[in-house]
Amino acid sequence: MSRILVTGAGGLLGRFVVDELLQHGYDVRGFDRQAGKADIEWTVADVTDAEAVRRAMQGIYAVLHMAAVPNIWSGDGATIMRVNVQGTYTVFNAAEAEGIRRVVFCSSDSVAGYTVREGKMPPPLYAPLDLDHPLQATDPYAVSKVLGEDLARAYSMRGMSVLALRTVFVAYPEMEGEIVARAKDPTNYTAPAVGGPSTAGGGPLHHHIDARDLARAFRLALELPMQAGEFDCFYLSSSVTLAPEPTIDRIKRMHGHAVEIRDPDYYCRNPFAPLYDLTHAKERLGFVPEYDLRHLLTGLPGFEN
Repeated sequence: MSRILVTGAGGLLGRFVVDELLQHGYDVRGFDRQAGKADIEWTVADVTDAEAVRRAMQGIYAVLHMAAVPNIWSGDGATIMRVNVQGTYTVFNAAEAEGIRRVVFCSSDSVAGYTVREGKMPPPLYAPLDLDHPLQATDPYAVSKVLGEDLARAYSMRGMSVLALRTVFVAYPEMEGEIVARAKDPTNYTAPAVGGPSTAGGGPLHHHIDARDLARAFRLALELPMQAGEFDCFYLSSSVTLAPEPTIDRIKRMHGHAVEIRDPDYYCRNPFAPLYDLTHAKERLGFVPEYDLRHLLTGLPGFEN
């Protein structure tokens, strides 16, 4: 079976991706600043260490690249740019040098610009938001993901097949307490309120995705038939938000009629559907989310129904 390099394999997301690959028979090499718990081969180094990354690429069929500063609260702007942009360049450059033909890049829905108020967040132009929507990144983390996608496209034009997965906030098991705490008192919520690894995220609409679903999306991206030199990207989310209000109601309360609702039926069929259009992920990648965490909020104020 082909050997896959997973950068960030010891992290919150990486552990789920490694488990998904192992369950499907892949040989996995992990790359991280600390070895994780999985019984695989590990390269322990920083993703900006070009020589360490080069060595880790030897004998590799494909790369799943998710090593990064994960949000704007985890480092200052300079650190985010160094790790997320220089690290992504280092990974793609080493992969090309080793003749690797498939790289899957962990991007973020933050490229659309509607995730954190600290980034002077602009509202979306329309909903559902699809791949034609302009990128409106304003904070260092979001900008680092836009630049990462630019690098991904550049290397696809050089002959790789490359995919970018624009994931929303990942609702790890460690985040469940934070999600509940936010739902109980959204006005006064500050994190970590109950010891979670970070704040409950997902932007104004409280998007989320289960780590098991996202790990499966990475495997599907690895296995997707593609031509050499092809690039594709996908918005990924649970099928529902964690907000108390239906999506259109929440958008209108926050932005009035500034956001065009292009497909009202999309939200009639599923009132709590995400901002993002998941059609491309379903039709091209074969990804349909199987999990959501709204059950955690049942009975809380605003979630009685």
